[in-house]
Amino acid sequence: MNDNRRGILFFATLLGFCAPLFAADPPVPPPGERPPFAVVDGVAIPAERFISSVQQGARQKFYHGKIPEADMAKFQREMGTALVDRLLLVKEAKRQGLQPDQSEIQKEIAGYDQRYGNSPRYQANREAMLTPLVEEMADRSLVTQLQERITRGSEPTEKELRDYYDANPDKFTEPEDMEISLILLKVDPSAGQDAWDKAKTEADALMGKLKAGGDFAELARIHSGDISAAKGGKMDYLHSGMLAEGAEKAIAQIQPGQFTDPILVLEGYAIFRLDQRTPPHKLAFDAARPRVKKLFQRDSSESAWKTFREGLWKKAAVSINESYYLPLPEPGQEAEGSARPHSLGGAPSK
Repeated sequence: MNDNRRGILFFATLLGFCAPLFAADPPVPPPGERPPFAVVDGVAIPAERFISSVQQGARQKFYHGKIPEADMAKFQREMGTALVDRLLLVKEAKRQGLQPDQSEIQKEIAGYDQRYGNSPRYQANREAMLTPLVEEMADRSLVTQLQERITRGSEPTEKELRDYYDANPDKFTEPEDMEISLILLKVDPSAGQDAWDKAKTEADALMGKLKAGGDFAELARIHSGDISAAKGGKMDYLHSGMLAEGAEKAIAQIQPGQFTDPILVLEGYAIFRLDQRTPPHKLAFDAARPRVKKLFQRDSSESAWKTFREGLWKKAAVSINESYYLPLPEPGQEAEGSARPHSLGGAPSK
């Protein structure tokens, strides 16, 4: 989430625009009675800061949806680690003599004044609301500057680039390209069985014409309901995974110039013709050089930053009170997501 939206949600929370995170927040001890969430090199991170970070972060990540307990347990640990991480990074940035960019901070404050200036609650509590946000801005500025300093690498040598190219062939291999033509007998997904039966009958009739030598492009122009009809059914170049699994399997079994039997897809019945297939091929180093350099520098920067942060953790005395975390789910109990299919990615539910 970008910093602008993070700030908006921060103020929405303070101004009372956000719904409660849970239907009923669990009771917690009064602030003075809570042990700190963590102690890092003798500096305590208050429990209130951890709880607030989780609540605000969850609203940003999950918005108003109910958060599954398994997701919350993992998210709590992510936020806890981030709090310790930030404390260590800010401390190191100050040790290195870095200073927050005050001009950028003032710009952000001016933006909030403009956005919320008409709110009576904001006007009455401006200083109290801005104080924690200004602290966050200052810390973010320090961490950004530190990251830029740590990840600012020198120009890679030719040997480094070639070694990276040789070690990561998958990153520089072009996937199989397919030139495909399509005739789509389109059906409204909400249509009744008669409409689907009619489309299947028409698709079978077209198959008969194609097998008898009919012109695929001309039949596509007349009968196809896809946007490619105007081009005689020719689609853009396709890679593996862009079509429904059943369509890809059928196309994999034919040779250029051949066509599939009618295939049931979300939009109706489709007949595909394979016009050309280009197998996967690795780009030559010279052709891939700009991408090699870009990925090498990206990976080198990420590695340098990760190593640097791990080094700070190793040198620090970190104690986290894990009683603030929900228990992690047992292996195999994690919620599974579902992939959204391609528009030609599967059969409709009838």
